[in-house]
Amino acid sequence: MKAYKKYIFDLDYTILIPDWSKEDDYFKTCVPIAEQEEFFKQKQDIIGRYELLYPQYNLKTLSDYFKTHGFSLSEEDIYGWMNHNKDNINDTIPDGVIDLFTYLKEKGKDIVVLTSWFSLTQIERLKRSGLYPFIDKVVCGDDAMKPRLLAFTMAIGDTPLDECIMIGDSIRSDKQGAINAGIDSFIVDDANTIRDFYNMVKEEKPFVRVEK
Repeated sequence: MKAYKKYIFDLDYTILIPDWSKEDDYFKTCVPIAEQEEFFKQKQDIIGRYELLYPQYNLKTLSDYFKTHGFSLSEEDIYGWMNHNKDNINDTIPDGVIDLFTYLKEKGKDIVVLTSWFSLTQIERLKRSGLYPFIDKVVCGDDAMKPRLLAFTMAIGDTPLDECIMIGDSIRSDKQGAINAGIDSFIVDDANTIRDFYNMVKEEKPFVRVEK
């Protein structure tokens, strides 16, 4: 496999598998009861549309965006949401992640996490999982969101493009963003796991999933 200097990883569903089951416990404390049923139905769609419209996450713009959909979430509510999640989201580390990160650091490689969510939540989750000491840099959604070029530019830094690879689970955010930035990518799915990627890196197998 081609030798890269910088390995850029998505966070959710790539190096951490989250259990969001406790998230709604928080909203039951701050969303008015009359709004809750519709809020829980629409929350993810609203977040998805926000990510298409805005270049980064911001407490005020996200609060205002929820209000345009009829839901009264204040900036303080959203900050509380981030605080709740950093302590209450239970994460599982997929098979192969620890082995891969250990191997990459032994080889002197750079590990960057590029995630589109708020840093307050994501960095604490990385710390709780034990992955944070492996990581050289974290670029979060309050810096810039994937697949926008700025997010990838921040992750790439001054490393030559042909020495960088993006590893993630999203065609739209990870693969397309990598293509736009001019770097290689590997998409994690049921047939191509992090364990598979680790084996390819370690055993120098041909990397058939690279796309420009």
